[in-house]
Amino acid sequence: MTGRAHLSRTLLLFFSALWCGALFFFAAAGARIVLDTAGSRHVGGLVNRALLDALDVGSFGMVALLLVLVVVARNTGDDPPVPAGLIVRLLVVALAGAFASLLVITPEMVALRDRMPVAIDLVDKSDPLRKAWGRLHGYSSLALAVRILSAGGIFFLAARRPRAAGPPAPEGTEAQVL
Repeated sequence: MTGRAHLSRTLLLFFSALWCGALFFFAAAGARIVLDTAGSRHVGGLVNRALLDALDVGSFGMVALLLVLVVVARNTGDDPPVPAGLIVRLLVVALAGAFASLLVITPEMVALRDRMPVAIDLVDKSDPLRKAWGRLHGYSSLALAVRILSAGGIFFLAARRPRAAGPPAPEGTEAQVL
């Protein structure tokens, strides 16, 4: 592996782990901490929205950065250090999740919350607006989970050791698989 291939693979590992960790922390603890420490669920929801918007925009940046690193790694020689095709597919999936979260789901959630006559915690759980908001919250969580799994998958694909290219098997014989 050349120096450029090694560097791009190392950076790919670092940034995919950083991205996955940031998304996972928000999903596992960040949102809960904000809601528990904010003066009200409404204020906590506003802070969580700002954090989620930052993660969505950050996901766009990470997808672009990781795509550049994959292209650099792919163009370093005959035996690329990462499975570029699979990683690019995961980047597209993550991009779709970030796009859906930032530009479709979150604006709809905000519009629904703004149409509620009182703070969301005071709206009856059987209210159609509250139910619709809850469904959108589920979609938002799914979009976040898709990005976490994509970032984790990218990390593990980049961490795999490239296959050592051995000499070709002599004609008329089958290569033995160990």
